Amino acid sequence: MSKSELLLNTKETKGLRITFIFRIILLISTTTGHFFSYHSIGEVIRVGIVSSFFTLGSFYMLFLIRNGKNLKLAGYLGLLADIFILCFMPYNWYVSVGFIENVPPSYLLKTSLPAIVIPIVTISSLAIRPFYPLILTIAFDAIWLFFLYLVTNDPRTVITEDFVENMFSSAVIPSFYFMYLITITSSGAILSFLCYSYRKSIHDAVVLEVQNSQLERYFSPNVLSQIKEVESIFQAKKSKVVVLFSDIRNFTAMSEKESPEYVVQFLRDYHSRMVKVIYEYGGTIDKFIGDGIMVTFGTPVSQPDDCKRALLCALGMRTALHQFNKDLQIQDKDNWIRQGIGIHYGDVISGNIGSESRLEYTVIGDTVNLASRIESKCKELSKDILFSETFAQELTSFHSFSEANSIQKLGEIEIRGKLEPVSLFTI
Repeated sequence: MSKSELLLNTKETKGLRITFIFRIILLISTTTGHFFSYHSIGEVIRVGIVSSFFTLGSFYMLFLIRNGKNLKLAGYLGLLADIFILCFMPYNWYVSVGFIENVPPSYLLKTSLPAIVIPIVTISSLAIRPFYPLILTIAFDAIWLFFLYLVTNDPRTVITEDFVENMFSSAVIPSFYFMYLITITSSGAILSFLCYSYRKSIHDAVVLEVQNSQLERYFSPNVLSQIKEVESIFQAKKSKVVVLFSDIRNFTAMSEKESPEYVVQFLRDYHSRMVKVIYEYGGTIDKFIGDGIMVTFGTPVSQPDDCKRALLCALGMRTALHQFNKDLQIQDKDNWIRQGIGIHYGDVISGNIGSESRLEYTVIGDTVNLASRIESKCKELSKDILFSETFAQELTSFHSFSEANSIQKLGEIEIRGKLEPVSLFTI
């Protein structure tokens, strides 16, 4: 069950519970009212029997749906009960006054059925099922049209245009009672639309929450707040970005020795620690590549200190890995988990890339390829952090790095895919 379905199920359970509680209140109120105003004792007895039966049934329905189950069954049974009440009440009243043989059917149009159907339809809408109030409205329309049919085809019917005569005699103004049909039908349609809108709002809210939670997996909180404020932030563009790749050394060999469960849990723990550091320095997680992580600084929003934060992030990841090894309680430091981090700064194209069915916000370009290949040199050069000359030059504006930290040039290194050697640095 999806998150939206789960939330709707919870809302429907609560709504159905409320509808049955209000049904019980309405049945008790209607029964009580008949003790003070009735045409015959038989009318009161019939109302009492029917109300008792449906009140007990409503309590059973409350028990049935207590765990969010049997919602459809309870909903349809509730609708059937409501439709039965709408049919039973006018029949009971009509029988009490002598039925059609003694009383013209115009009596049916002057009962309090319209006053009863309004709360019944309103109560049904609390279950947030759009077709519940719609079905009850259609049921009332059918009953009311049947009454109008009986009236128009009864020879005793007297048509009048006098309002007083319409109200206080068997004469009727047809258009007056036709308005009941229009008014209640409109009310039912509005309630159905409100139910539909409410359900859609719940669904949209859940979708938005899911989207936000998905964004939180890739972007740090401060970047995420900017994303929410700027609608066009994911449009394709070319910009200068820091790309950082990290990878666990000899992970393939290690994973072959361990169980799948251990490997998955190991990666979860490792990634959670690295992600915490990445978010701390405002990095954007582009993707996880097995045990590797691709991170960018400057997407979707660039900052003047992207390079500074990227290097601080790499140093933070180094510290986090050291703590990770201590927590793993690996006694021999030669067996500690090691990682390589490669960093490059340059032009990339960023945007939503993929097909209509599967889009992914990412960056592409030679900068990405070079950062990945710099990271692959970490093992060869026995370094855990390597970065390009372009990146190192950007750091010179931050004196804290050039003076307090030992940034070392390793020389010109051959990089696969590059015609000329690349100057690499470490720290």
